[in-house]
Amino acid sequence: MTIKKKTSLHFLSMPLFLASAPVLIWADDRPPFPEFVDAAQELGVTFVHDSGFDGKRYRVVETVTGGLALLDFDSDGWLDLYFTNGRKIEPGAQPPRNALFRGQGDGTFKEVGAAAKVDDPELSLGCAVADIDGDGDPDLYVTNWGPNRLYRNNGDGTFTDIAAAAGVALTSMDSGCVFFDMDGDGDLDLYVASYVIDEQREYPPCYVRGIPGYWPPRNYPAAPHHLLENQGNGRFAEVSALSGIRNVDPGRGLGTVSADLNGDGHPDLYVANDTTANYLFLGDGKGKFTETGLVSGTAYGEEGAEMGSMGIAAQDYDGDGRLDLCVTNYQNQLNNLFRATGRDFFEDNARLAGIAEGNLPEVAWGVGFVDLDNDGWRDLFIANGHLNPGAHEIDQRTSYPQRKRAFRNLGNGRFEEVSRSCGAAVETPRVSRGIAFGDLDNDGDLDAVVLNSGGKAEVLRNEGGKDNGWCFIRLIGAGLNRDAIGALVAVTAGGRTQWGVRHSAESYLSANDPRLHFGLGQARKIDQIEVRWPDGKREAWKDLPARRLITLTEGKRDFEASELPARKTAAGN
Repeated sequence: MTIKKKTSLHFLSMPLFLASAPVLIWADDRPPFPEFVDAAQELGVTFVHDSGFDGKRYRVVETVTGGLALLDFDSDGWLDLYFTNGRKIEPGAQPPRNALFRGQGDGTFKEVGAAAKVDDPELSLGCAVADIDGDGDPDLYVTNWGPNRLYRNNGDGTFTDIAAAAGVALTSMDSGCVFFDMDGDGDLDLYVASYVIDEQREYPPCYVRGIPGYWPPRNYPAAPHHLLENQGNGRFAEVSALSGIRNVDPGRGLGTVSADLNGDGHPDLYVANDTTANYLFLGDGKGKFTETGLVSGTAYGEEGAEMGSMGIAAQDYDGDGRLDLCVTNYQNQLNNLFRATGRDFFEDNARLAGIAEGNLPEVAWGVGFVDLDNDGWRDLFIANGHLNPGAHEIDQRTSYPQRKRAFRNLGNGRFEEVSRSCGAAVETPRVSRGIAFGDLDNDGDLDAVVLNSGGKAEVLRNEGGKDNGWCFIRLIGAGLNRDAIGALVAVTAGGRTQWGVRHSAESYLSANDPRLHFGLGQARKIDQIEVRWPDGKREAWKDLPARRLITLTEGKRDFEASELPARKTAAGN
């Protein structure tokens, strides 16, 4: 059922970033946290990642592949899954390929990568998803050790690689990437992080206590990052030097995210660098950036040291209207929980918030601020896995496969670890990298898909959270940024407001469900949804239904509220 309703549309006179005191909620008042079941085999998700590791040559790039994306490439209302893959470098080796699994509408998936022409044989690291040409179909950018790909969606189930023609077929060892409108001209620009310069392409192993492993990242020069401006004619131009992002020493970049992190209305960039200082580039809305990681408190760990940073989540976890950051790090390093304390400053609340206990033996990668129990507070979920197969022989406290971590948001600025109540799929050790979150079965709660290095992918189906209310929000922006990448959304229901931002990529080299998800707790309706669109326009819609997919279009007075597509009884073709 679809409801189309006209409502009074308001241009907000108050800033959307309006702090409110968190409502105190205690764990004893809550139902059990959801359990997750690995349904990959049942659903036909057969992807197996190949890092390229052969036990003889230890290439650092093997340790940092791979990301994944959730997208609805055929616009049928069901999420599809895209996985990046590694490969061996030997001449003549038959390369594994990236894979695209189409959601068939009956709960299962079918691999269609070759038919869709996105089965890239290069050694891939990450990806981002956005409609770059405003035609209503999501396009896909893939970072490789070699030429990157820009897959334009043809709207008929296939893609065309236009990277070379568009000027974005970079050939460095690229990693995290994000689309965002850096200069407010209505089209999407592209930031691409690069990892290291590895011209030798293979190294003998580095021995620690007689155990072979990989040379530390510091043994490789850091690679310069790239900023590419959309020219509005299908081509991009490199503006890395002119924009200011090259005014800092190169960083060994991995996870990357874009959002308005200081609330001034302009998109910023945060980059997780491996053993170099993390970047916080504040944008002026005209294509110029100033790096403020050190002064903002987000460049280093709590002891002022460079971290082995991997993934990033950027959402508001404490309900004060400011975007916070969680940055995942290497073994013996705390994951950072950078809470925004003012317009330009953050404090690391990892210990105070309760997410620092027991995670030092782990190497953390994919991460999400996601409301997994639909109670209206964003929980924290982290995927872990070491990069050295002999890790346990070097340090008995750690291991190569590692369990995931789930932290329930208590609604008072603190988290409670609930991993052990989430089931075997969370507790079973894996060598995880990217993780992406979305509602795969259209039942109103968030599931997770995990790419495991050198192993089978997992589809973690959420078995709880259905008693609470929820909504998904689909945004349609004006101009070429039809996906409204960078939009900030505030949902008021049940006496409190929560915020979410529309990303093109997040977590570790990955992209989440393009529909913004909000848990609503016991609220039966939504009092108001406010949107600050990427062009700065502010609009609000009142009196909306819960448990619906709500479509909001910039500049239109009406909204559309529809049920999520129901599962078919038989697979479509």
